[in-house]
Amino acid sequence: MCGIIGFNWKNSKLINKQTKILIHRGPDDIGSFTDNNISLGHTRLSIIDLSKKGHQPMSAFGYVISFNGEIYNYKELKKDLQEYKFKSKSDTEVILAAYDKWGSTCLNKFNGQFAFCIYNKNKKELFLARDRFGIKPLYFINKNKKIIFSSEIKALLDFLDKKEIDKEALSQFFNFRFTLGEKTLIKDILKFKPAYYMIYDLKNKKIKKYSKYYWLKKQIIKNKPLKYYENKLEKTFEKSIKRRMVADVPVACFLSGGIDSSIITYLAKKHNKKLNTFSIGFDTTNELPFAKIISNHLNTQHYEFKINKLNMLDYLEQMIYYMDEPIGDPGFLPIFILSRETSKYNKVVLSGDGGDEVFCGYDRYKLYKYGLSLRNLALFNSKNDILKRIKKMEGKNNYAAFFEVIRLFDDEELEKLKIKKFNGNKFWKEKYKNSLINAQEFDINTLLPNDFFMKCDKMSSAFGLEQRVPFLDHELVEFAFSIPLKYKLKLLNEKYILKQTFKNKLPKKIINRKKHGFDVPIDYWFKDNLGLKLKKLLDQSNHKLYNKEYIYFLIKKIRKKSNKNYKLNFILAQKLWSILVFEMWYKEVFEKK
Repeated sequence: MCGIIGFNWKNSKLINKQTKILIHRGPDDIGSFTDNNISLGHTRLSIIDLSKKGHQPMSAFGYVISFNGEIYNYKELKKDLQEYKFKSKSDTEVILAAYDKWGSTCLNKFNGQFAFCIYNKNKKELFLARDRFGIKPLYFINKNKKIIFSSEIKALLDFLDKKEIDKEALSQFFNFRFTLGEKTLIKDILKFKPAYYMIYDLKNKKIKKYSKYYWLKKQIIKNKPLKYYENKLEKTFEKSIKRRMVADVPVACFLSGGIDSSIITYLAKKHNKKLNTFSIGFDTTNELPFAKIISNHLNTQHYEFKINKLNMLDYLEQMIYYMDEPIGDPGFLPIFILSRETSKYNKVVLSGDGGDEVFCGYDRYKLYKYGLSLRNLALFNSKNDILKRIKKMEGKNNYAAFFEVIRLFDDEELEKLKIKKFNGNKFWKEKYKNSLINAQEFDINTLLPNDFFMKCDKMSSAFGLEQRVPFLDHELVEFAFSIPLKYKLKLLNEKYILKQTFKNKLPKKIINRKKHGFDVPIDYWFKDNLGLKLKKLLDQSNHKLYNKEYIYFLIKKIRKKSNKNYKLNFILAQKLWSILVFEMWYKEVFEKK
């Protein structure tokens, strides 16, 4: 993947210096462009058109572009742009031609993952855009008539007069384990929202337009036979995979042994007979045997890696640096290590991220769906954890009930931490009568761009690896939202239609196995050396952003607890992991000299 950076004044020395901060994202090439209005930088990971003609920033048709991502349908678009004489075979040049012909509406023609800036020399404008679902990151500062943007926060820190924590963003983090909307934890550094474009007026030094170009429209749900949806799903999914195999280098797959990555690997193998697959496991919970079943079934060249509680510590500080902003998802660590190893063999890899959100794969969806029906019944004089969680949904509207299912710390804990509850209601849309579909869309708009796609991008880009996500082809997502819910979640059988569609293509052990998410054994680690590490960090920390005494209490609780309930242990460990990540990040960004 590539790195982009720019600002609205001329300073060749500064742009070259800041661009080097992003060299891990694009180790194959580095470049810059300056004139009196603009400074642009780029680091390149060569995927399409490996020649020097693909160098960026690229100038063509009166524009200059710095582009991170891939436009998978660029060859098809070229057929509609035959009046343009292309000097390269890259998708980058196609973006410039498309922008010249169609203006901002070109974004609706792109099928891909992207973040880019186009400098319009004639109009003295910048045109910035981010892909529909926020797969590729883009951050910016807009202050004192200056616009500065970059693929990563770390390249923007030097432009701040003062580094401060955004208190509202901190509240979001303690509620969701990530920040939402435009907020980052650093005041004045904002996230460019998914499916948005910006026009910046270089003459008057202000944003002229900041507008959304794509909405996941409400889909008409027709009650057709299951077979109809199976046939269409296979064709639509295969089309998504075929697009994401477009590259001038071999494309590999992350393979967990779950249904999502297994389907992707099956379809990818059709387009790459010498397919490499990569898996990672832990010394306590091991999914590697299931990945091996798929690899043997499809005859892939398979590579396995393992993490134990000792070598895990060796990677934590590196992970925090490349993570760029604290996100309390322990899945960052295995993906970081897996990306490091994968990059030794391949430059591009497909992953199964997004499958749970699009096809109802989470336990949280089951809890929410059936909890809405059961919450008002007199069943709750019980110590059962699930029933107690359902009880908290009683008397709440649909969003507030879902929030009780997904939140990190509850109201009582937030009070102990001296952190305000954050109301994320504005991110919730009541488009569908069935509220579970609204919950799916909420996750697609919040969880995916602010957590999972950050994991995909930041951890793979740390090693010059590009990760692609076939489940988030917008045509596939739109089709999935037209499928009746009963075919996605059938009683307690999640992702039912995926299993039915591919049941004759994959081994029964994979199709019929009980869902087991990519769970990192952090509960086990916190009972040991990770708990000690967090305690030491808290002892050394001088900030007063929250009440640390409650976290000390949780550390003691998990180290003493011999609870055999995995979910209870993991929920507790999840809270501690989020604090660990925050403290390590705070030390890196605010205290490290």
